[in-house]
Amino acid sequence: MKSGKHFVIMIAFVALLSFPTYAQSIKTKTASGVDLTTFETFTVMKGEVMTPRDQQKIDENALFNSVKVAVRKELELRGYTFVEDSSAQLYVSYVAGVYDLTEGGNMGPLSQTPASNPSEMNQSRTWSRETREGMMVVDITNSSGQNEVWSASGRLTLDGVDLTRALDAAIYRAFKKFPNKNKKKKKKQK
Repeated sequence: MKSGKHFVIMIAFVALLSFPTYAQSIKTKTASGVDLTTFETFTVMKGEVMTPRDQQKIDENALFNSVKVAVRKELELRGYTFVEDSSAQLYVSYVAGVYDLTEGGNMGPLSQTPASNPSEMNQSRTWSRETREGMMVVDITNSSGQNEVWSASGRLTLDGVDLTRALDAAIYRAFKKFPNKNKKKKKKQK
């Protein structure tokens, strides 16, 4: 009886892993020799949208507000202070875009489909799939030299998901490895 229960749990775990995630891949990069915890303040600047206007399904201002709220939340949780003006030490900007992606392939002869007549024996079967993909790059520059100190880039699968939730998930994953000033303060107190 126990082995049957373990089998069901294993099947459920495999099924969960097979569901697509909002942010399929996020890569971050910190400039060498830069200690991000030395900065105190940041601001979020309006970024650029790379999707043609006739294909945009979201207003650029609405996108900016969503990015601003999500970035502000993540950085404030890590001990940084948001300011609305140019007195900020860090400037956060972004580039975002949406595109249609068509994938296809050849499954080979018969592709595990029985042939209904001899003429189908050596025919290849092909497949194609169209999805809506998004890309986003978040750049953080310092105010003194306008040098990029940190960046994150990622791809989002947008089919059947709420864009705001997908964006929040991508920004959460991007800032997951961003240095936390609060942890540094706790170490100093010990």
